Order: sequence, then C-alpha cells, then structure tokens
Amino acid sequence: MAKKAMENGYKLILGSQSMARKQILAEMGYDFTIVTADIDEKAIRKEKPEDLVVTIAEAKANEIILKLGGENQFTQDSQPTLLITADTVVVYKGVIRE
Repeated sequence: MAKKAMENGYKLILGSQSMARKQILAEMGYDFTIVTADIDEKAIRKEKPEDLVVTIAEAKANEIILKLGGENQFTQDSQPTLLITADTVVVYKGVIRE
C-alpha cells in the first residue's frame, strides 16, 4: 500500500529521471509524480563539486516550479508540495568528471 508523502497530505514530486531515485521512493512506498527539468547542466560551472551539485539541483527545482505554473501556483494549492531534486557528479584525482 502506497504512503502519502510524509503521511500528512503532501504532494510529492520527484524532479529527476534517475531510475535509482525512482526506485528508492517506490520501495519506500511513496506515491509521487515525476516532473523533469529541461536545463543545460553542462552550462553550469562551479569550482567545487559540492557547489556544482547544489547549483544544478536548484536550477532543476526552479525550472520545474516554472513548468508547473510558478510559485504562485504552489501557494494557492490547498495541498502542500514537496519537490525533490538532486544531482550527482564524480570527482577523480581532484577533477570533476560528469
């Protein structure tokens, strides 16, 4: 039986195409909707990998919010929404590899 997000009426949106992230939420029993962001991740540059993943995840979230009607849409919705975005980068010998 699928759980509602946080079991308190939140809508849960996964802003990712990652099969692993989908599988994790599904195995935890959550109902969720997948909405993907159309951003150019390669155009986003940061020196530190931790800054890069946060910046990309924020860009994905911003794009999805716009795609779904902007922040006003979420504040007018009677049901709170939890949007999850993430990114992964690999660092090898001190160099970011994507």
